[in-house]
Amino acid sequence: MRFLGRLILLILGLIFAIPAGALTLALGIFSEPAAQQLVALIGTAVFDLLFAEAMQNGDPDVVIAEFALGFAFVSLVLLVVPITFVAISGEVTGTRSVIFYGLVTGLITAAIPWLMRGGFVETPALEAEWRITALLFVTGAVAGFVYWLITGRSAGRRRAAATRDVAPDQR
Repeated sequence: MRFLGRLILLILGLIFAIPAGALTLALGIFSEPAAQQLVALIGTAVFDLLFAEAMQNGDPDVVIAEFALGFAFVSLVLLVVPITFVAISGEVTGTRSVIFYGLVTGLITAAIPWLMRGGFVETPALEAEWRITALLFVTGAVAGFVYWLITGRSAGRRRAAATRDVAPDQR
């Protein structure tokens, strides 16, 4: 019965943590010039592809479908996978620390673009990359904190069960 309750709490925590991370990322994109430039470049590239496909074949649906699939993949990788991994890890290990949920989720979220690219590469746009990395860290940290608020504080063994084994005069 406890497993079912923890599973429901895990799902409920993820239901709130993932949109909190998405909202943080959206607010960060609106306030960070480097992220705005990145979104503008992606939007321009998609528009160019749509226009070229429409001129060439008359049907830009393929480009729209590929863009939607790519957006869903990036959203899944940045917003769902890190908090889900940390939530399951926290449940298995019984970790109750807000630092664990916030810090580990933030580090994983921030590391994903670097890992997908193949690590650290010296480029002229390095300062902007660090700002975007910081934005992704905050996104993951907020998702981890929201998850901890809902579920993480009660992860692991029950405290009441641990105090029942101790004699009343030793409490």
